[in-house]
Parts: sequence; C-alpha cells; structure tokens
Amino acid sequence: MRRGRILIVVALILILCVVVGYLVSGPIRTPRPTEGTPVAPDIGFIVVAAQDIPRGGLITREHLADPVPFPADSIVETMLTDPGQAVGFWARQEIARGLPITENMITKEPGTVLEGGSDAAIAIPRGMTAIAVPITRLSSVAYALRPGDKVDVLATLLLVDLDRDFQSREPNDTLIMLGTEGENLTAFICTETKQGDTGTDCINPVAPPFGKLVTEEVSQQPLYAKPQEPQRPRLVSQRLIDYATVLHVGTFTLEAEEEAAANASLSAAQTAGAPPAQGAQGQQAATGPVIVRPDIVTLIVTPQDALALNWAVKSGVDLVLTLRAPGDTSADVTASVTLQYLIENYDITVPAKQPYGLEPRNDEFVVPVLPNDPATSTGP
Repeated sequence: MRRGRILIVVALILILCVVVGYLVSGPIRTPRPTEGTPVAPDIGFIVVAAQDIPRGGLITREHLADPVPFPADSIVETMLTDPGQAVGFWARQEIARGLPITENMITKEPGTVLEGGSDAAIAIPRGMTAIAVPITRLSSVAYALRPGDKVDVLATLLLVDLDRDFQSREPNDTLIMLGTEGENLTAFICTETKQGDTGTDCINPVAPPFGKLVTEEVSQQPLYAKPQEPQRPRLVSQRLIDYATVLHVGTFTLEAEEEAAANASLSAAQTAGAPPAQGAQGQQAATGPVIVRPDIVTLIVTPQDALALNWAVKSGVDLVLTLRAPGDTSADVTASVTLQYLIENYDITVPAKQPYGLEPRNDEFVVPVLPNDPATSTGP
C-alpha cells in the first residue's frame, strides 16, 4: 500500500517537471517563417501639409504636420522628410491639406523660377497645356476672372452654303450657256468693261448677284428672272470648352518689367519728397498708378481643346467665357442654339408682316456702348 503511494508521488513529480520544462523552453523557440508569410515593410517618414497652402504663400511650421509614416520603397528623393526643409519657403503652387510636399512645390525666394522654366508651367497638370485667348470686358464676365477659376468657353459663328468644287459661296457667279453647236459655255456677268492690250477686260468691282429664274407652273417655261440677294449667313452658338482652368489673367510680367516698375515707383516717391511706404498716404507722384485692363487670358485645357481654341481664334470665331462655381464638375449636355432653336424652345413669336415699320431702317443690331469703356476714335 505504501509502495503504491510512493509511485504515485514520483509520477506526479515527473509530470510537473515536464510541464515546467516546456513552459521554460517554449518562449525561447522561434518558428521558422514559412513560405508566403507577409513581412512588415520598412517605414520612412515624410512631410505633408496640415492645412491648405495658397500659391505664393509663406510656409510656416503651422502649415506642416509632424512627419507621417510612409512605405520606404515609395519615398522618392524629392519628398521632404523634415519640416525644417519647408519652413520659411514660399509655395510655388496651391498645396492641398494632406498632400506630400516635394522640392519642386516650394521656392526659397518669392518670384523665383526654376532653372530653364517658369512658375506658370508648374501649375499645369500633366497631360494638360496652357493657351492664351483674347478677351474683352463683355467676354470675360466683366473682368471677374481670377487665377484658379473654372470657366466654360462659348463659341458663336456664322455658317453659309458653299459650292463643293470651288468652295465659293452659293450661288456661284457663273452661268451655264450653250454654244451654237450645243456645247456648254461658262461665262461671268460683266457690267463694266474697258479695252486693253489683250482685248476687252471686265472691271466689275463686285460681281452682281444672279436672279432666280421663275417658271410657269404647268409648262415650266421661264417667265422672268427674280432678283436675288446674296446668301444670308446662319448664326449658331454652342459650348466649345467645358470646365477649363484660368491660369492667369492679363499679360505675364517679365522680371525686367518688374524691376523697371519698382525703380520708377522709387524715383517717383523720391521726386515727391516722400519714402515709398508713404505713397498710399497721398505723398506719391501726382500721376498715380496706371490701371491696365486685361485683354488676354491664359487657360489650362487638354491638347485637343487647345487646337480647337487656336482654330477658333484664327478663324475669327466669337468666344465668350462663363464662370463656373468651385467644384462644380457637372457636365450637362448642351444643344447648339440657332434661330430655329430659340423660336421653338422659348416661345418666340415670328412677327407678322405689317404695312408699317421703323424709321430709320435698321438692318443690323445696335451694339450697346458701355459707359465705362474708353472712347475709341473712328476718325483718320
């Protein structure tokens, strides 16, 4: 009996030793990584914007967040890794909150440019291009446009019918005539002639329009030639460019012009006997600043839209810019507007023929003269 108890005690001691030995040796063992086990990537740190930084704004420590972790294999050499690399610099472009900051986004001195390039080129996204188009006060939303605005470009043009072969306006100023043998003869109408060295020359200033031949309904025999006026062009208007970005309003200033303007301002202030800082208090030159109204705007568009704008400008197409709301990327389909479209969709009544009319006669629209526009001389 006593022997059995001793064996049980020995067995319990052995089991306890095995458990203790497993617990002691277990944490020391490190299992071999099996194939396909994910390995944690190396992590680096980069500088990101803590708030929106405007183009040309001075960057302070408050504009930057603490360095954030970023996959080391995705960090390129142009990314900043220390906030001190950006503090005291100016933003070359608008930097959105949370965007990683790179070396080409900042500059040490305001107004400096990249070697071999311009600040304007930095603001153009990849795959886009910039093109300048002329504007007036009427076509530029009364000069409301500012860099960064989104605009649509409307195009208005006149269309006429052309002869396919000669590409001349219909009707052609030619007559088909039959000779004595039945052959076709082509002739031009000539109302003024003179005798030259080679015979009779036609000296018409402008070829007169042909009449429309009116025939009898039953026999189809010609009755008379009805005078015909030149073909009337047909007006059509449509949106040409959708959601373009304004890069700059007016002409870009060259560095030499900026230096000359600064020197002129300093000279004017010295002539008036006051420092430049006091010019705003009425002690500047008597002439005052000269305000130059912009006559050109630079838009960021796709290369294909740039070709369309270039063709429109060279062809004399009337272009008007309309201002879009920020973030409004809606792309509503627009229909081309013609006289028929206006009459059918806006309940315009076609005026009836009346035995009276306006005097003096108006064959063209009276273009309004805006009072604030500078007067232009029409004389010689």
